[in-house]
Amino acid sequence: MKKALIIDDDKNILTTLEMYLEDKGFDVLKATSGEDGLRHLRNVSPELVLLDMKLPDRNGLDVLKEIMASGIKTQVLMITAYATIETAVSAVKMGAFDYLPKPFVPGQLDLVLERLKRFHHMEIEIATLKGIFSEGGILTRNRRMRKILKTARQAADSEAIVLISGESGTGKGLLAHLIHDWSPRTGKPFVTVDCAALQESLLESDLFGHIKGAFTGALRDKEGKLKLAEGGTVFVDEVSEIPVTVQGKMLRFIQHREYERVGDPKPYTVDVRIIAATNKDLEEMVRNGSFREDLYFRLNVLEIFLPPLRERPEDVTLLADHYLKQSARLNEKAVQHISSDAMQRLQNYTWPGNIRELINAIERSVIITQDSELKASDLPPHIANFNPSASAATALKSLVEIEKMHIQNVISHSPSLEEAAKVLEIDPATLWRKRKKYQLD
Repeated sequence: MKKALIIDDDKNILTTLEMYLEDKGFDVLKATSGEDGLRHLRNVSPELVLLDMKLPDRNGLDVLKEIMASGIKTQVLMITAYATIETAVSAVKMGAFDYLPKPFVPGQLDLVLERLKRFHHMEIEIATLKGIFSEGGILTRNRRMRKILKTARQAADSEAIVLISGESGTGKGLLAHLIHDWSPRTGKPFVTVDCAALQESLLESDLFGHIKGAFTGALRDKEGKLKLAEGGTVFVDEVSEIPVTVQGKMLRFIQHREYERVGDPKPYTVDVRIIAATNKDLEEMVRNGSFREDLYFRLNVLEIFLPPLRERPEDVTLLADHYLKQSARLNEKAVQHISSDAMQRLQNYTWPGNIRELINAIERSVIITQDSELKASDLPPHIANFNPSASAATALKSLVEIEKMHIQNVISHSPSLEEAAKVLEIDPATLWRKRKKYQLD
C-alpha cells in the first residue's frame, strides 16, 4: 500500500487529510512537528509528504530542505496560508511538487493527486527508456526480469491465483505486494502468512482463526488472516511448508471460498485473492507425496519464476548503488559511491543468498567504512576474496538450478521437444510446464 506522511500541528487538518488519503488508498502517518516528521520519513520512506509551512519547532522550508537532502524518493506537497503563497512558490523551486493553500477543498486535492499520478507515469516511462524498472521496491534493468514484471502486471488485473517460485532472497514477497498494488484490490489489506515460521496447529489458527477453548492457550476467539484480509490479498509465503493435514482445508477454501475456524464447525466465507510463493519444487513434492496434487494444480494457475541474482549480472551494479545510498542515509554515513575494484568483486560473486544477501553485504560494508568511497577491503571477506574461477568447478548448486541447466542442455542437443522429453523420461506436457517455469527457449 502507498504511504503518505502528513506533517502539520493543526488537528483538524490532520484528521481531514488522513480521512481523504485513506479513502484514496494510502497508508497514512501523522506528525505534529518537523522532528517527528523527519523521523517518520527516515523510517518508512513515504511516496507522498504533505508539509505545513509553519510548524511549532521548525520552519517548513528547513524541513523541506532536509527531505530533499535525504535522498528519499518522495513528492512533497506544501500546505500554506494565503499570506505565504510567495514562500510556497520558493518551496517549489527548492524541490516541492506543489503547494496547497489554506483553506482547501477536496477538489483541489484531487487535482494535485492527478498531477502526481501523471508525473509518476512519466517517471516510469523515462526509466523504461533507460532500460530500468523501478517500482514497489523492485529495481532491475535485466530484460528477462522486465518481461516477468510485464506478465505480473497482466496477472494483477485478474483474480487468478499466482504462484511465485524462485530461490530464497529473490524478491518473491516484493513481487506479491506489487501485484496486489497493481490490482483492483489495492487499498484493501495485504496480509502475509509465513507457513515456515509456524507449527502445524498455529498455522491452521493463523490462517483460519479459532474460538475460545479450541486448544490449550486459546483464551479468546481469534480471527484468522483470511478474515483480516477481507476484500484484499493473502500472500501465502513458503506454501510448500503447509502440513498435509492443513492442505486439504486450504484446498477447500480455494475451491469454495469457505473455511472453518479451529474448534468451530460453522462455515465462513470471505472475499480474498491468494498469491503463493515457494522456493521448493512443488512438482517433486507431489511425486514424493508431501504435497497434494489437487492443491498444486489449484495454486499453479499462473506461475511466475524469479531468476536468481547470478543470472541478472547487470542488476548487481544497479542494486549495489541503490542500497549503498539507502544504507548510508539510514546509518547517517558519508559514503557516496563504490570503488571500481569493490564493484568488480561484487560482480564476480555468485550471490547464493540473492538480493537479500547483497543488501546485508552493502549495509555491513557501509557501517564499517570510514571513507566517502566504499572499498574492496570494506566488503565481507568471503565476497572480497571470492575467486570465480576456483568456484566454478566446486560451486554447490540447488536442485532447481541443476534441473534447469540439465533441461536446457537436453533441449539444445535434441532434434525436437518430443525427443527431449523422451531423454528426460517425462511426458511432453511436463516438459512444457518446466520450460514455461524456467522460461527456456
